[in-house]
Amino acid sequence: MRLRAFATSTLALTLIVAGPAAASAAGLGDATTADPQAANTGELTLLATTDVHGNVLNWDYFANKPYPDGEELGMSRASTLINGVREDKGADSVLLVDNGDTIQGSPLAYYYAKQEPITDTGETHPLAKTYNHLKYDAQVVGNHEFNYGLDLLSAYEKQLDFPLLGANVIDDDDNESHLDPYTMIKKQVDGQEVTVGVLGVTTPGSRIWDKNNLSGRVHFDDPVETAKKYVPEMKQNGADVIVVLSHSGKDPKGQTWDPDELQENVSTSVAQVPGVDVLVAGHTHQNEPSQVVTRDDGSKALITQPNYWARSVSEVNLPINLDTGHVDWGGDEPQADPLVTQGEVAEDPEITDLVDDQHQKTIDYVNTKIGSVTETLSAKSSYYEDTAILDFISHVQTQTVEDGLKGTDYEDLPVISQASPFSRTAEFPAGDITIRDVAGLYVFDNTLSGVEINGGQLRDYLEYSSRYFKQTDEGADFDPVDGTNAIDEATDAPIPDYNYDALAGVDYDINVSKPVGERIENLTNAEGDAIGDDDRFILAINNYRQSGGGAYPVDGLNEVYNEQVEVRQALIDWVEEQKVVDPADFFDENWQVVTSSRTPGDDDSDADSSGADSADTDTSGNSDAGSGAGDDGSTRAEADGSADGADSAGGGSAGTDDSSADTDSGGEGSGAEDGNTEDASGDADGGSDLPRTGIEIATSIGIAAAAIALGIALVILARRRRS
Repeated sequence: MRLRAFATSTLALTLIVAGPAAASAAGLGDATTADPQAANTGELTLLATTDVHGNVLNWDYFANKPYPDGEELGMSRASTLINGVREDKGADSVLLVDNGDTIQGSPLAYYYAKQEPITDTGETHPLAKTYNHLKYDAQVVGNHEFNYGLDLLSAYEKQLDFPLLGANVIDDDDNESHLDPYTMIKKQVDGQEVTVGVLGVTTPGSRIWDKNNLSGRVHFDDPVETAKKYVPEMKQNGADVIVVLSHSGKDPKGQTWDPDELQENVSTSVAQVPGVDVLVAGHTHQNEPSQVVTRDDGSKALITQPNYWARSVSEVNLPINLDTGHVDWGGDEPQADPLVTQGEVAEDPEITDLVDDQHQKTIDYVNTKIGSVTETLSAKSSYYEDTAILDFISHVQTQTVEDGLKGTDYEDLPVISQASPFSRTAEFPAGDITIRDVAGLYVFDNTLSGVEINGGQLRDYLEYSSRYFKQTDEGADFDPVDGTNAIDEATDAPIPDYNYDALAGVDYDINVSKPVGERIENLTNAEGDAIGDDDRFILAINNYRQSGGGAYPVDGLNEVYNEQVEVRQALIDWVEEQKVVDPADFFDENWQVVTSSRTPGDDDSDADSSGADSADTDTSGNSDAGSGAGDDGSTRAEADGSADGADSAGGGSAGTDDSSADTDSGGEGSGAEDGNTEDASGDADGGSDLPRTGIEIATSIGIAAAAIALGIALVILARRRRS
């Protein structure tokens, strides 16, 4: 009897010490004991998109068909997901925001900016229609919102039913915000009113990438300093919850925030500002749903970056303390979940109907026949070898600048040209050529410039471009798959295709067996003469590159031509005028990648680009899709200066190239299109099953103690029976 009492007492003591978790594990009680804090907590849901870039529908205008299975995208699909969350959570408790780069990036957006601009027609922009229909609460300007000038941006802003934010976009005349810095939004959480302050900041890189549109009208303050100014103000004005829309990538590895530098990507530093609960990042075209920032005082902020082109919607469920109205993460780690638009997600018919007329008009435009091509020209290998289709771009740019310089002091200087491999999938098929064929080759809304450059500066330019290639062994076969998209030490990301420039009008070798700074060999002019440091040229260059996009060494080069000619339109006009695109008229194989020094004129050397046939697909994490460093692998490459361009992808995504990449570097761009970046503060145990949280530890102890007590009881009972 004493033994049985002992066993019973031991088990009872175990349950008292271990608590409800052990009781539940042993099947001896209800483990759902109410948490006093949980009883006072409601839920506010945040939904966010970023870097949509004009993609309303799941339609590839360059391929003239829907995106393939598994690669679907667009706001029509995002709408289905958004509506589903609202139905589940209740619309009054859902906050819907967009993080910028909305009105540029697709032929649909281009058409209503350039072909039938809303500033002339008064027609509602298809993106404004879409966002208004979805009842967005707020949006911030991205760098690409400035691509078409402030007048079109103003027209778009007036068409919106919600605030377009830009706290650090400052008017030159009065030093006030050009746009609303923030907005206060009322939401309902369990019947209680909660005020959400939404602040909008954008990358200062636009001052460089779109200086022709912005210089003398607006300038940019540092996003972090701007957040430090406005977050306390929003709190003072009654904000219970603080959300920051930051069209800027997360701080690059090794970067130290410096407000005087007006750095492109500083979202991590913005999230460090006390009081910020959630920050939506963007611009770099990274798919990074969830990262937690812990401040010095132990408080936390969540950073979420949805996938670009409406490939996903970020969902964040914020626990709201109903006594204070503030976010209370409690013991839980902040987290965002990506709602992806790929797979079995239907397009919302209300969205497709809403923009159908504008969509069909865009399709008709891009499929307009403008000429013919004598043979198929492909951009597939343009990122590592000279191709006719890239020379086509340079040919038109060279002619345009030469014509513009007639009658000036520069008309006798030789004009050379730069062009970048924006897309590895672009192609001019033999036979008829349409506007969409040309637009698929030149996907960015760049304008053409001409700058004076000497031989020494030209060599520096080419050496900088050659960073794109990884160093290889001397005499080895060059592998374009593994030998390109080298890591940029400044961004700790692969250099996107759109940040590699090939030059026409001069001849040169790129010896990738040598370090950067020593790679350009056999640099000669069109007559075959070695180029001296003082030789003078005019470089035909797009405005993104000329303004510093991609950090090329162009600062201080004298601009001698700028008639605001759109490069893509110049290409279209050339085809319409010439009627026939024949590579015999412009193709000149003037550069090559080598792995050992070559004697000039020795075309049979083993030092040419080996391995060319192995690079049939985009496997470098960059290129055709809008995004920064790999900015992406679908059909376009975003080029923003970061990201954007990467935008990016760079950037991306993108100055005007980005950016999407720039990275977006701006471009608009940067690259891990399909690789979700996990919460940076998350598990580091490599998948270990060891408990990590206090609840898990307590539960484990409780279960173990209960098991011990039960074992003792069984032993005692067994002895009792034997006796």
